Amino acid sequence: MTVNLVLVSGALALALAVGYLVARRSGLSGDDYSGPVGTLVAPCLLAIYLIAIAMGIVIGWENKNTASNNAVDEASAATALYWSTQALPEDRAEPIREDLRAYVTTVVREEWPVMRKDGELSEAGEDRLDRLMVSVHEGVAQNGSGTADRITAHQEMAVLVDQRMKRADAVDDTIPEALVIAVLVSAAAVAVMPFGSRHRGSRASLLWAGVNLAFVATTVIMLFYLDNPYTGVHAIDAQPLEDALEGFDRIDRVTGP
Repeated sequence: MTVNLVLVSGALALALAVGYLVARRSGLSGDDYSGPVGTLVAPCLLAIYLIAIAMGIVIGWENKNTASNNAVDEASAATALYWSTQALPEDRAEPIREDLRAYVTTVVREEWPVMRKDGELSEAGEDRLDRLMVSVHEGVAQNGSGTADRITAHQEMAVLVDQRMKRADAVDDTIPEALVIAVLVSAAAVAVMPFGSRHRGSRASLLWAGVNLAFVATTVIMLFYLDNPYTGVHAIDAQPLEDALEGFDRIDRVTGP
């Protein structure tokens, strides 16, 4: 999902307000807090919240790590394909290099912003990949290239396609909605329960109730910002592919006349 801090904060504030009103109307007494509410209900709600928020953060963080590794692997696949063109005749290798540069550039400059905004890959990237596949097929289909060179080029092209498919899967990775709902419901209960007493508490109790509220609100907002690998906290960027483009220039300098 595309995270908007104002919307997330508003939704959380509404949930807390509703929970607070319910808790105040219930009029919990000191006996309630020392009885089943304090000894059973509150610990159970806290346990549910902690387990749900921990699961959500772990899932979100693992999704980001997977997407980060995929970006590195995709850049490595592009670099390997660029290197493999050195074994081809120059008139066949140059179109592949040009289309490979165009594809990686499109992914970095056009596709990555679309992934962040719309949560999907771009048609421009798909078109560039199709052109690259045609160039590779035509470039290695000539008699001038050996069997091993043709196999290598096709294999590296297949790896690049596979990495794009993995990126397409990663852009759809989100924290399960059922888990998010469990976090929101339990968070509202945990945050407002300290304010639910019908008697005015001491300053110390109000202070710690406020700290508890701030902690719960912060962790819930963090969860929403970890929902997608390409948005929010520690969003995965296209730096590995940008480095690959710079690597193409170095390859040309090393192998050039």
